[in-house]
Amino acid sequence: MTDCIRGVQTALELRPRHQGKWRSAAKSKQGFVGSCTLVRLLQAGYRVRAAVRSEAKIGSVLSRPQIQALNPGARLTFTIVPDITAPGAYDHAVGGATHIIHIASPLASGGNGVPLDQHDAHFIQPAVHGTLNLLEAARLGGAVRRVVITSSFVALVPMDELDGTRTRDPQRPIGPDDRIPFAAGPYESEFAAYAASKVAALQQAEAWIARERPPFDAVHLHPGFVLGRNDTATTAAQAMQGTNSVVLALLLGKRFGPYAGATAHADDVARAHVAALDPTVPGNQSYILSQPARWNDAVDIAARAFPDALKTRLLVKGGSVKTTHLPIDASLTEATFGFEFASYETQVKSVVDQFLELRLRQRKGAQLNPANTLESSEKKGVSTNVSAVA
Repeated sequence: MTDCIRGVQTALELRPRHQGKWRSAAKSKQGFVGSCTLVRLLQAGYRVRAAVRSEAKIGSVLSRPQIQALNPGARLTFTIVPDITAPGAYDHAVGGATHIIHIASPLASGGNGVPLDQHDAHFIQPAVHGTLNLLEAARLGGAVRRVVITSSFVALVPMDELDGTRTRDPQRPIGPDDRIPFAAGPYESEFAAYAASKVAALQQAEAWIARERPPFDAVHLHPGFVLGRNDTATTAAQAMQGTNSVVLALLLGKRFGPYAGATAHADDVARAHVAALDPTVPGNQSYILSQPARWNDAVDIAARAFPDALKTRLLVKGGSVKTTHLPIDASLTEATFGFEFASYETQVKSVVDQFLELRLRQRKGAQLNPANTLESSEKKGVSTNVSAVA
């Protein structure tokens, strides 16, 4: 994994408890979605080989309380993949595997820290070559029967509809079979470049499957803004990173937007990744992991669920996020995977509950160590970082 890509790259090789041979391999970004998926896989009894960018990342994964609580032992091992774009990057990670989950992709930083002339190198090329390298490794592995790829909701929706410049016909909901043309740069923002990278990766993966006709199929999952408890976050500041920051910044009084009203609970996204390994789930198919949402509904949700936090001003009113309304048809996903998406209210409660837990913990720590107070960090201001948008 190249240094310019956010997060830790992992590759997971899995097997159920009752089987003696390696059954599956999964490659994922060990960030928000990747962490949730890893926990789900271990809970399901899979054996996991995790490929990380460096030796230092191994300790980071193993130190997480959610991983330690599962006591994975020999069911969780590691291998190093320093650069996902290098030819043959994944070849050593998939030996003996029959299934692969590929979540990794370069992410927007939430601002415009990447110069415009580097958008192609930072977003497009890693997304495309990382995916193609994965598919080539799956073919060379010889035993792979399915590859599950995390695409994105943004791979199905034109940019001008995402940002609200053009209104989507409400009678023409976004569906899993929608495809849009790839738009080459230059791009106006990191998010536009990120969205284009998802379009390009989806197109190249589908073209590779059609051209090479490998002995495996592919399932493409398309999450929107992923919301929910982020167990990789151990401080309130870390909880403010990723797509959860849209909800939290809103509830801390910020006014910004527009953002597409398309969200999914992190648990639903992780559950779908694991369920997609099931051969009864049709392959060479896309599935949307998202539902419509109005961002500002979070204000009323927080008022009902966390009234004391508003009284003590741990949360405040007055924030607003402009929503770009998009009709979504995720009925195929619910019918295929057999579950209904958690509501936006459930998503918001999960995000806010963790944030308040971490803030209160830090306040108690600040009383013991006044030199390290949460309030001093808040003076730096609240920023919105949507780097974890899938």
